[in-house]
Amino acid sequence: MRMRVPVFLVVVLLSFSAHAAIDPATAAVEYARLQKWQFSAPIPLPAQGLTFTRDTATWTLESGTVRMMEPLDDGTVTGVFFEGKGRFRMTIPDRYELAQLRRFTGKPALETIDQPITQLLLRTSDPALAALFPAGAGPYAPYGPAVKRHESWLIDLRNDADAHVLAALLNPGALEILAGMQTQDYDWITYEYDSTRDEEISLTQFRAILQERWVSLDASEQRQPDGRPGPASSAAATLDHIDVKADLTRNGSTPGASRHQQRAINGIYSVEETLTGLADSVRALRLGLASRAKSFKAFAPDGTELTVFRDHVGKRAAALDDRVWDDDFVVVLHAPLRRGEQQRVRFDYELETANYAPGGLWYPVFRDTPPQKHTGRLQLTVRKRNELRSMGRMVERTAGDRDTDTSVWVVDRPTKMLTFSTATRFEEVRVPAEGVPTVIAFGPDYQFANTAKTRNVGVDVANSMYFFQNLFDDRISGDTFYVTSIAAAHGQAFEGFLHMGEFTFASDRAGASELFRAHEVAHEWWGHKVGWIGYRDQWLSESLAEYSAMLFVQRTVHGGQGFFEEILRAYDGIVLGNLEGGFSKFNRPSLIERNVAERNRLGPIAHGFRASTRDIPLGYVVQTYHKGPLVLHMMRMLLLYRTGSDDAFTGILRDFVHEYSGRNASTEDFRRVVEHRTASDWGWFFDAWIYRAAIPSYRWRYDVKPDGDGYALTLNVDRRNVDPAVALVLPVRVDLENGKTMMMFAINNEPKQSITERFPSRPKSVVFAPDNSLLATVRRD
Repeated sequence: MRMRVPVFLVVVLLSFSAHAAIDPATAAVEYARLQKWQFSAPIPLPAQGLTFTRDTATWTLESGTVRMMEPLDDGTVTGVFFEGKGRFRMTIPDRYELAQLRRFTGKPALETIDQPITQLLLRTSDPALAALFPAGAGPYAPYGPAVKRHESWLIDLRNDADAHVLAALLNPGALEILAGMQTQDYDWITYEYDSTRDEEISLTQFRAILQERWVSLDASEQRQPDGRPGPASSAAATLDHIDVKADLTRNGSTPGASRHQQRAINGIYSVEETLTGLADSVRALRLGLASRAKSFKAFAPDGTELTVFRDHVGKRAAALDDRVWDDDFVVVLHAPLRRGEQQRVRFDYELETANYAPGGLWYPVFRDTPPQKHTGRLQLTVRKRNELRSMGRMVERTAGDRDTDTSVWVVDRPTKMLTFSTATRFEEVRVPAEGVPTVIAFGPDYQFANTAKTRNVGVDVANSMYFFQNLFDDRISGDTFYVTSIAAAHGQAFEGFLHMGEFTFASDRAGASELFRAHEVAHEWWGHKVGWIGYRDQWLSESLAEYSAMLFVQRTVHGGQGFFEEILRAYDGIVLGNLEGGFSKFNRPSLIERNVAERNRLGPIAHGFRASTRDIPLGYVVQTYHKGPLVLHMMRMLLLYRTGSDDAFTGILRDFVHEYSGRNASTEDFRRVVEHRTASDWGWFFDAWIYRAAIPSYRWRYDVKPDGDGYALTLNVDRRNVDPAVALVLPVRVDLENGKTMMMFAINNEPKQSITERFPSRPKSVVFAPDNSLLATVRRD
């Protein structure tokens, strides 16, 4: 959590001192007061209007009225609602953010946000900003438009302005500004400056079912000179250890929660967390927890209850499940958590899950940071008819007074997330293999020949582990490695422990089953050994895991080359929005968007989850799991064509693992590894394929003419749909009449271009971008 002192403009530049923290003892009362969303009667703006600025954003309120929000007990005003004539301007110093903003808005010439506004709801933790407006007076009452905007923030954006403002007031130097604006062209958009985020500034629009974060920027003091984000900053604290006591004996409300009738679990959890401060002083911590966790309370080590801000979102709209709570909450500590000091906080709650603990939010974690490594002790109680497997080593197992069984598992080595899996009617198959940990497959036991199918899962895991150890020149540690069936259709990797959807324990589909299983195994390297710094870099984990799994299929599975080519065709069709993948087992028809206009709004790979749009809510999946591997394949093919072997690409993978094992890496770190291994500049490649989203269309033809004792081949290309400034390399295979094959690498940096190269023998055939070496729509004239 970074702390900032706010700076604003009121006609001229003024600076203000940091706010005074509110009394933690009254925080719960203040939260209840703010959530009434009460405002004063309308007050005319001063005749000269009002202008204020934060970083690259400026609000000018020319005329109209304001309603001031009911103040806190100490007189602090945290909100104002404006109606009238105003303007919002925002410059975008990051060229990639600007390029994507143009795609989101459909305005290719847009240089800045410059919009007339008619309404503005402003919430802030800075009393000096509120003091710029006329003073309000009671009586205070809810005001419909302001209430509606607050509810939209909570329901649509999961943004609890009241909790975030109070948290900032409790933490010295913190700042929260949330501004919802009714604009001329974009309906309602929301600007936020949140000092707890690594990228403090955002501009968001919500429509239909998904919020689109149009812009995300570092604060000015953190940005690089070109506007790009600076180095990642620290969180408010680290999560160092969790001590879990969980009663898993109660059935959930969903009977037969899977195809194998595994009942859901209504777990009763008590999780004590050890936290270490990273900021000078923090009184309010923002954490995340699964939205369906209920009966939630927090306690200090002496057992006294702590104040928690956590909105019951499900009660606010008929369309929402009443069991849904905000998955972002604030806990107020009794004493400040200071840099280097430790505090323990206990969280008690109920949470219904399937037969496993999903990675991420089944216990409280910090949200806006890379996963933090921590140790754990898990005391898990199940019914005796259940079998349970957990990360770590089992140190104790006892039978309870009732029909229960309690086991204690200890995770000594810090890891990013912990998990367990429990189920009835399961069996365990051990797959010992030389050179890798013994794989233990934990799957259903009542299906005909299911032992063999469970063993197949374990064998594929062991084989892919062995393959990756050789490919990356890096071994997996530990003596055992679990792979467990879960009542779901996905997989997830933990260190030494895999979840895999139950379907893969019930059937085998040649090529597809191996790809799915190997992907999760590859995460032991991509995701756990080599982590990611921020959401912009998480593609490294998923795309490298997927392409590594594709290499496993290509090189080890019977018929692997055919499967590999089929995967490339299917993924190409998904990304380009066509039906080229057909009925392939590797195709995902639900991800194919044939509407060009909707595809043209999709964000780039390096935007992470922000690549998704309201039209393509699974855009992150398309870009990360399908486009990302195709981009890595392009890199591999360029190196293969230039060097004649896969050694350079394999060297990149090994270098990346060796250099960043046990560390988090960025996209730029990966680029530096590529450039060091190849001794060449790859900035153009990352610019075109990772940081930008557009996919080119090519029309091409060629001419051959005699040229002295050889022949001149002229390649004519017409490129569309990408920025003219983008440079691309076009691989072209030329088969000569003398029986030789040569590669031509055309540097394309213009919309229309003719490139000529001389060959010693007459070209017999020319293949534009062979072997899926260019992601583009290609047509030969």
